[in-house]
Amino acid sequence: MEKKCEFCGEIFEMRSSRSRFCSPGCSNKHRYHTDPVFRQKKIDDSRKRLAENPDALAVVLAAGKRWRESHREEASAASRRWYENNKERCVQNSKEWRDANPGKMAEYSRQWRADNPERSKMHDKAKRAKRVAEKKGNGGSFSADEFMALFEAAGWECAYCGCALDSDSVTADHIIPLSRGGSSDIDNIAPACRSCNSRKHDKTADEFIEWLKPIGIGDTS
Repeated sequence: MEKKCEFCGEIFEMRSSRSRFCSPGCSNKHRYHTDPVFRQKKIDDSRKRLAENPDALAVVLAAGKRWRESHREEASAASRRWYENNKERCVQNSKEWRDANPGKMAEYSRQWRADNPERSKMHDKAKRAKRVAEKKGNGGSFSADEFMALFEAAGWECAYCGCALDSDSVTADHIIPLSRGGSSDIDNIAPACRSCNSRKHDKTADEFIEWLKPIGIGDTS
């Protein structure tokens, strides 16, 4: 008799009338996701094994780094979810680390900026947009990787006048201005030159494009 596995959804041949999973692996994974005590025990056992085996720890860390580099958006989203669910723990861990390692954070930050100049600039622009939105009470945020992906999709051009931009000259424009209720979420952001961002002021993107038509700037088709 066949049945659908309660974890992976695959159809399998039942070994008994009580079979729920297609394999012991799916059974363990289901228990891991539904039994907090079992899950914590597995996590503790894994940490203990890695602490006792530096070579294995190095392999795990390298694999994690490769995955993050090839799945930047997924990794960024996962990090944000984890942070939102563990804010107090993150703040406390960060404070304890800074207290135990004075000066190392600044050293790490300088090295990261030197190794990632483009992402560093995008990070600063994302941070500024979030800070401005918070002051307005609108909320919303986006990551450096999200802004970089948006900029690349726009062909490294201003979304309004079409001029060529780079990581220094691009700005994060709010499609619906903060003054009119827009947020700093990535779906409300457009890459723009400083001139267009300034002239757009409190206009929406559609209003600004209409405003540009009489002076022959941008795509008016």
